[in-house]
Amino acid sequence: MDRRPGSEPQSSTPGVERRVAPSVLAARLKESSSEHHRSLARLVQAAEPAEPQAPKRRRADYLPLAIPMGQPEAAVEMILSRAVATGASDVHLEADADGMCVRFRIHGVLQAVGRVPLEDRAAVISRTKILSNLDIAERRLPQDGRIKLQIGQGVVDIRVAVTPSLHGESAVLRILDLNAVSLPLSRVGMPPDIYEATHALCRRPQGLIFVTGPTGSGKTSTIYGCLNDIKGPHIKIITIEDPIEYEMATVTQIAVHEKIGLTFASCLRSALRQDPDVIVVGEIRDEETARIAMQASLTGHLVFSTLHTNSAIGAIPRLIDMGVPPYLITSSVNAVIAQRLLRVSCPGCKEPWEPSAEIRVQLGLREPVILYRAPGCDRCLGTGVVGRTGVFELLTLTPALSELIMCKASEIELRRAARAAGCVPIFNAGLAKVLAGEVALEELTRVVSPEE
Repeated sequence: MDRRPGSEPQSSTPGVERRVAPSVLAARLKESSSEHHRSLARLVQAAEPAEPQAPKRRRADYLPLAIPMGQPEAAVEMILSRAVATGASDVHLEADADGMCVRFRIHGVLQAVGRVPLEDRAAVISRTKILSNLDIAERRLPQDGRIKLQIGQGVVDIRVAVTPSLHGESAVLRILDLNAVSLPLSRVGMPPDIYEATHALCRRPQGLIFVTGPTGSGKTSTIYGCLNDIKGPHIKIITIEDPIEYEMATVTQIAVHEKIGLTFASCLRSALRQDPDVIVVGEIRDEETARIAMQASLTGHLVFSTLHTNSAIGAIPRLIDMGVPPYLITSSVNAVIAQRLLRVSCPGCKEPWEPSAEIRVQLGLREPVILYRAPGCDRCLGTGVVGRTGVFELLTLTPALSELIMCKASEIELRRAARAAGCVPIFNAGLAKVLAGEVALEELTRVVSPEE
């Protein structure tokens, strides 16, 4: 997870009295009605400049790509090297009627960067298959593989997924950031209060810690940050993953292979016989895995896992829907961390703007404020973005929450109790970064719903 700390911008715009502190904002947002929040995205979109500036030129040596024709080896090498150079997390090779569209996912957003002509499309896919040790003759079934590629002075690990489509085979190449696995917990982007609480939770002898969020929200980086925080010669750590994304020294890593019956549940049973202190379950997908993980957390193991829910409190009804008894949830779950990744505005081109009174009302602000948005420049390749930072929501199970869970209370009641116990919503956490000038308001409303 990349994070770019920035100094708090100072406003010199006439007529602006002062900026609202995030703590004051959080208290005011609790009083705002969800009805107001529903129209926030529409208002932010309407607040965009009527005549946006023309995009700044991109650095010609990076994007767009001048993919060589008739040279599939050189084409694949160029695509991968430029993807790494621009910090892309994924490369999409998408077959269409005229050839193949090449798109990079940079800072969580896809953008087209070039095209492969029709006559080279099959050769580029075949070259990709050869690099990832896949069957080049098989074009009817999906295939998965990996590439270890020497680029410059470093080795890049790439996960490859090839699938048949209407106009031929398409591929998605996930570029794994090997630096992410070495990030300590203190550098995954948590604010001080959540970091201190998570640091303490990671040192409990037993219990279950969930990290929730959609795909690509940095859950794996957070869990590996927790492992980096606690690993040592005196602790046995076992991870169960599908697939193993990052190799981690001194950690036993097991890859799930469901086609041969090696499921999360069976791997977890086996892992419990290996005398572990800490277990990581890549994802809780069914009741059986959830029950085994929770039983493990009750028998002297610290367990980390993930769920795909929009908020921290959403993990509770999700587990109940799976069939997990409420008593097992309250006795085993220590905490739930929800997170998202927001794109950081480029400090070289970000410009101030003053939100309208209507937007301030939706945000719970009484005083005028100055926010920032970045149109793009050479430094950020015309994107207005220089990296990503995390926003987090931490839910710990209080006695009041546990009582509501035992009574199978609704998610609305659980959320109300969590807020009363001091759980700051993830939208509020992101809004604090918006007020600090680190993130654009448009980016926050794109990624996080105000009602989460």
